Amino acid sequence: MRWIVKQGNILDEPADVLVCSANVNLLLSGGVGADLLARYGSAMQEALQAELRGRLPHCAQRGEVFAYRGPEMPYKVVLHAVAIDGWYESSPTIVRDVVRQSLAMAAEAGARKVALTALATGFGHLTYAEFAEGIRPLMNEEFPPIEEIVICLLLDFEATEMARHLPGANRR
Repeated sequence: MRWIVKQGNILDEPADVLVCSANVNLLLSGGVGADLLARYGSAMQEALQAELRGRLPHCAQRGEVFAYRGPEMPYKVVLHAVAIDGWYESSPTIVRDVVRQSLAMAAEAGARKVALTALATGFGHLTYAEFAEGIRPLMNEEFPPIEEIVICLLLDFEATEMARHLPGANRR
């Protein structure tokens, strides 16, 4: 399995499955979520909110991953990974666990290529070094049929920094 770090908008990366950060309210209010909402409309937001209406309390728990499949999307599935709590706290261990769960779900969906955001590093308080610490153990695992995982970062200096902390990944 190839790991790649790339500069660019994750929504422009052709992939079978997209894994993005989600907050505990599953609101597409910032970052990749806001981009998804703007680009593909409100069906995803409505589906995520419906997920929460059926539970008490009406929020997601850190460590959960929510799948969305919609005809408006170019992906088999978008996985909303909740790697933060209500105070935007996380850890490398939580990142490792939620990414492992997301990759297993992507494999079940038949993904060959997965596009991944740097979970818990935007609104979340993790550094790229801490995100990479969580990811490194997964770089030795296999999730067939996944062949490639592309970690997309919006700015070039972010991708350079991430690649510095993930020496096993290729920088493109």
